[in-house]
Amino acid sequence: MNRRHFLVFLSTAAGWGGCSWTTTDKKQLQTSTTTETEDETPFFRDDSSNILLRYRFKKGEELRWNVQHTLKMKNIIGGVEENIETSSRSVKIWKTIDVDAKGAATFEYRVEDIDTHKAQTGYDDAKYNSRQDKMIPQEFFNLTGKIGIPLAHIKIDSQGQTLSKKPIREYEGSVSENRIVIPLPDEPVGVGSSWTEIKQIDLPQPNQTVKKIKVRHEFTLEKLQSGLATIKFSTVIFTPLSPQEESQLLENFSVGTMVLDLQLGHFIRHQATIDRQVVGVQGTSDSIRYLSQTTECCCGRRACDICSTVGVPKM
Repeated sequence: MNRRHFLVFLSTAAGWGGCSWTTTDKKQLQTSTTTETEDETPFFRDDSSNILLRYRFKKGEELRWNVQHTLKMKNIIGGVEENIETSSRSVKIWKTIDVDAKGAATFEYRVEDIDTHKAQTGYDDAKYNSRQDKMIPQEFFNLTGKIGIPLAHIKIDSQGQTLSKKPIREYEGSVSENRIVIPLPDEPVGVGSSWTEIKQIDLPQPNQTVKKIKVRHEFTLEKLQSGLATIKFSTVIFTPLSPQEESQLLENFSVGTMVLDLQLGHFIRHQATIDRQVVGVQGTSDSIRYLSQTTECCCGRRACDICSTVGVPKM
């Protein structure tokens, strides 16, 4: 099984594709008559108090994401049990280097620093702190030359569509990657409204063919409070999978929430969990238990449970 899960903190913000939206409210929509300025909230309400969700980034803006990630795996193959535990705290930087006339933003992405640990049955524990250690342990060799330097330029529009993605250096990505955007619906929505996105995963097969896996990402506006929109997300794979195939796609079964600051025009918090068990991977009694939790925040408040422990910049 591919064990690159401990590199989840180095993922890119791969863009979400097009999405459709559904809501039970069919009232006619009306646009705001107020001319939006740079300091105004990037949304409008219709006559039913639905809101139009949009991203708004400013050139030169730098989003500092403080990330905590933990993973626990238990593999039982041929009667032999193997346990793997990883944890990491990292700081990711998304710097807006350009915003065009339509609001599409180009970001420069880098990982500023990382403190990570890995424990695996039959092996010595491995640790690495980029602020303190000059040598990178073999277990984290993929981090070499990828900390503190630009990794990619990514351009997204105001609805979260990826317009372009240009890697500056090769680095490990992951489907359970940290995201600063999700797709936003075309029309204004209210609390309880949902929208979806359909994507396809190419899964290589042993016979050199590729199986097309259909994935549906589901989003629901769960709460609007104090200028913050809480959006719940989940993922459903509706292509039939064998246990072996499912074990290769565990990082796709995430559920969680994202909090969008309506005044700032971007997400400030993201929480995701993957809790999955697969039985019959190689034999009828073989199994994989996979539990992953990721929390990332860029609110920058010293009282924040994430920002205060990972690395809030001095105010």
